[in-house]
Amino acid sequence: MKRSATHRALWVTASLAALASLGLSTAAHAQIIGSYDNFDVFNDTGKTAEGFEIDIEDVDASQLTREFPSNFTTQPWLIRYGLPTVTSYDWTTATPDAAHAYDAGHKGVLVTWAATLQGGAWVASQGSAAGAPGIAGNGTPYNPKPTATTGESCWWWGLGATYPNAGCEHFGVSFAGGVVPGKMTYHWKLPDPSNTTLVNGTLEATMPASPILVVVPPAVPAALPVVQAVARAPADAGGDPNRPQAGEPQFGDAFWVKTTTLYGAVDAQLEGLQVHNIKNLKVRKVVTWKLLQRPPGVGAKAGAPEREAAENDNFAKGIVQVTKQYQYYKFSGAYDSETHEALCDLFYGTAAAAAANGATVQVSCQNNNGDDFPYTKAYYTTDPVFGVVKAAKGNLGVYIGAHVNAYNVK
Repeated sequence: MKRSATHRALWVTASLAALASLGLSTAAHAQIIGSYDNFDVFNDTGKTAEGFEIDIEDVDASQLTREFPSNFTTQPWLIRYGLPTVTSYDWTTATPDAAHAYDAGHKGVLVTWAATLQGGAWVASQGSAAGAPGIAGNGTPYNPKPTATTGESCWWWGLGATYPNAGCEHFGVSFAGGVVPGKMTYHWKLPDPSNTTLVNGTLEATMPASPILVVVPPAVPAALPVVQAVARAPADAGGDPNRPQAGEPQFGDAFWVKTTTLYGAVDAQLEGLQVHNIKNLKVRKVVTWKLLQRPPGVGAKAGAPEREAAENDNFAKGIVQVTKQYQYYKFSGAYDSETHEALCDLFYGTAAAAAANGATVQVSCQNNNGDDFPYTKAYYTTDPVFGVVKAAKGNLGVYIGAHVNAYNVK
């Protein structure tokens, strides 16, 4: 199918706005093609979801230029919910509703993709669309064993016939040039107990926010710039937007991120950021793993270093584009029972070795080169607080979604 010209150019101004929010100049000959907020997210609620909400603080509706899939003007069936609604709010003088208490003191918008109640059943507007390649169904199912995606896959053109049952969706928004959005929060929408309205899930979707892209001007004016990409764990403790991690005495939840960086000699185009196209690219590829975890903001461990994935992408001769895919997994290993810090320093191959604090010690969150890397085998560790042996079935947990960013340098 022919993709619209808008699709090839969208999200450029959004990414430039992201750079502007960091107070950096974009005059270093860098053109960003990608998304400020472009992602695949999996339903982790344990039940069928009937929609999704992006809450964006400190912007108004006129500053949004696109809400996926509005760039495909004749094909809203690309996802089961079709086009979203955009609702403005102003909590600078009034009290927000309980579901959005964390927005107090802010203006903003809610971008909502949702089914509607019809005859006691929730019906997604494009769930049975005749124009779609198949029937998507009226809700996003819960899939306990999701298959990893690229960040640009959870729709008909990305997953094809597997999309209806994959348990994930693709969402995204763009902003007008110069717009600096505030905090962005994601929630799945679920039927309330009376099955009469949709409400936000108790916790945020566990998908971390889009990585930050920073263009660093070159030391030599004629040289190409360096692009720094930083992926971080969610800023809210336990997925509760009313509990910012900065005010917590414990570490936040830990996540693994697998970053695939692809370097190419041709410009990146947004419609090329799909798994079947990426596989066919003749490019240099680098894969890294990092453990992400935010430290406490208060208490005895305040000031502990943050685990994040910060990478500098240098453009060699002949390279004009870099594409980065961030695939996220929950950390399923052992935590310190008091501080909730991921136990990654030492582990033991057997329970007896752990109890004896013996010589079979290995690094559990790094490979032999000292680089972060998940450990997928069963292991034992000793809780540093109580000294008890804790067992873990590896530390690479369930897959939860992906972001994708791409950028060209002219």
